Amino acid sequence: ADALQSKVSFKYIENGVYDRGGTRQNAKEAETLVADIIKRLKKNPAQSIGVVTFSISQQTLIENILWQELIRNKLESAAYEREEPLFVKNLESVQGDERDVILFSVCYGPDRYGRLSMNFGPINQTDGWRRLNVAASRAREEMVIYSSITSAMIDLSKNNSRGLAGVKSLLEFAQSGRSMLAVKSSYVEREEEGIGRHIAADLEAAGYECRCN
Repeated sequence: ADALQSKVSFKYIENGVYDRGGTRQNAKEAETLVADIIKRLKKNPAQSIGVVTFSISQQTLIENILWQELIRNKLESAAYEREEPLFVKNLESVQGDERDVILFSVCYGPDRYGRLSMNFGPINQTDGWRRLNVAASRAREEMVIYSSITSAMIDLSKNNSRGLAGVKSLLEFAQSGRSMLAVKSSYVEREEEGIGRHIAADLEAAGYECRCN
């Protein structure tokens, strides 16, 4: 929390294409992420790495490209023969896992015609926001988000799912850093009847004087 620079960073994949209706994968995004894994394994082999994808299709693609690159660079043992092996998991299967560094592949983005759908797979489901919360808290030291879209490209008027709103906020924070942590006055007003009054009631019962918000 006291770091001078945010440990959550954003890598925009320019011209990244989501193969909607086909493989449902984003090849350029996967290739960029794997190239960064190889660099990290060479530069800092002691650092443990985990990869989280928003879809099973993207997970499969990254696993295939990664295995080929690990063999080519003779890094299989550096990646897997260790206390915390490198993993590649999707949003629905990453619960309980932690690594020093987590690399996120959003996958979804403009198709080859430049059209962007607001359907982000599991994220759009009722409990998608819960899965996102779990996935976004797997990193001990650093998180890097690889994305072919920016937060501004997500239009919540077309889809108001809580999960999609969470993705937009996550991308916005990764792009802008700790400046996004400033609390707007409207949020305080909206949360006036939130958890604060329950905490205050317990504190007052213990003899403390409290004021909410």
